[in-house]
Amino acid sequence: MTGPFDTKSAYGGAFADPTLDARLKLLWIGVGTAEPDLFRQSIPPAVEALRRSGVRLTFFESQGTAHEWQTWRRDLEDLAPRLFR
Repeated sequence: MTGPFDTKSAYGGAFADPTLDARLKLLWIGVGTAEPDLFRQSIPPAVEALRRSGVRLTFFESQGTAHEWQTWRRDLEDLAPRLFR
C-alpha cells in the first residue's frame, strides 16, 4: 500500500457507501503485533481511517505473534464467538 488508507477509493469505494454500516453485520480485522513492517505499519492506520469515516469494526491484535499458527488461533478464539452474537 502506498500512502494512507483512503476510505473513499479503497476496494472500489466499498467503504464510501453510506449504507455500508447499516448492512454490515461484522467487520473484523486481526493482526499479530510481530508481523512484518508492511502489516504493522499499514493496518492500524487503516483501522483508524475506517473508524473515523464511521465504519464499525473490531480490531484484534495478537500480542507477540506474527503470521503464524498462534496468531490464527488467537484470532479464531476472538472471532468465532462474535459470529454467533
